[in-house]
Amino acid sequence: MNNIPNQTAMQKLNEAAKDIVAHKFNQLGYPFNQDTGLSEFYRWLADTKLGDITLINVGDPYKTDWDMLNSDYFEANVIDFFAKAYGFENNHWGVISNGGTDGNMHGIYFGRKALAQACPDLEPILYVSEEAHYSVKKLGDIQNIETRTIKAHKMGQMDITDFAEKLDATRPALVAIAIGGTFKGAIDNQQAIDEVLKAKNPPAVYRHLDVALFGGYLPFLNNSSAREILDVKKMDFDSLAVSGHKFLSLNEPAGVFVCKRSVLDSVHSNPIPYLKGVIPTISCSRSGFDALKLYWRINSIGKDGLCKQAEHCLEMTDVMLAKLHERGVKAWKNQYSNTIFFERPAEKIVKKYAFACNSYADFGELSHVVVMQYFTPELIENIVNDISENKLK
Repeated sequence: MNNIPNQTAMQKLNEAAKDIVAHKFNQLGYPFNQDTGLSEFYRWLADTKLGDITLINVGDPYKTDWDMLNSDYFEANVIDFFAKAYGFENNHWGVISNGGTDGNMHGIYFGRKALAQACPDLEPILYVSEEAHYSVKKLGDIQNIETRTIKAHKMGQMDITDFAEKLDATRPALVAIAIGGTFKGAIDNQQAIDEVLKAKNPPAVYRHLDVALFGGYLPFLNNSSAREILDVKKMDFDSLAVSGHKFLSLNEPAGVFVCKRSVLDSVHSNPIPYLKGVIPTISCSRSGFDALKLYWRINSIGKDGLCKQAEHCLEMTDVMLAKLHERGVKAWKNQYSNTIFFERPAEKIVKKYAFACNSYADFGELSHVVVMQYFTPELIENIVNDISENKLK
């Protein structure tokens, strides 16, 4: 059997590969590490012939009775690694998800189930900032949960006064907290949110953190205040979702979802006999290869490597922000953020670097850049030159 495409198809594939590789450092508006370092992983897949089989994980990665081929051991190991980084002490559960949105879906679904168990006769309300990722509102709609959008401050953090005014003290509260807002990289104030919840005292509360990008690097910064943002012992959130294809550098969508073990215990579903029990996850099949990739990554660069990369990203962010200011470009960033937003340059520069763009009453037309592991002073110099020399007319 010939496993190689015909000559015409191969030509198209090779041309596409050449073009993509040539422009890999021109996608600066989105939080991807374009230097994933996975070549050795794929070489290992080929050498072991593992790349020629189907590998799917189903249900609970911590299960012990399972006949299908799987990478459950590696998935559980990855979950445990990140759970420890988030302050859990063997009181957690989780899965490698299909991406950040899938992780948020689990957080909102698990939150709804937990709140229903606590208050079976009361419908919850989902609270989310207007600066949070669009998927959270969409997921509220999919799950038919009443959703209240909370205003955000100029720099992107949730407006706590507006949250207090919109919080219904008679119904359970499902609060989606943005740790790294999509466009401005803002971090919602969990402690201020908690103060409002304690003061108004709704009948039950569930806190889910969307930490798609920031969840990859905050726990590894050499700054205790930054690390505490995602320390469950300090902040007492119920679940979080981080993307695997952002700071964690997988080359295709994946994610990590972690929750308190007590949350899982509240998610009751009917047992599936042919799958030997209850399947707590929303999706049935998950990539067994994502588990192997993440296991490979954390065991190749290790915690020290993640720490160095985290510090590098924020160092390069400070370098770029300073250079933009030196060149007279209006630019801003939030604390602990690797996202810089700045006055939008000419369209040809927006297209050249695939900048994400938005418009705000307080700032006007903006673009943003997300500073990732592959950024260097030389790359920054080139980008800043293009931005400063091509301001929007």
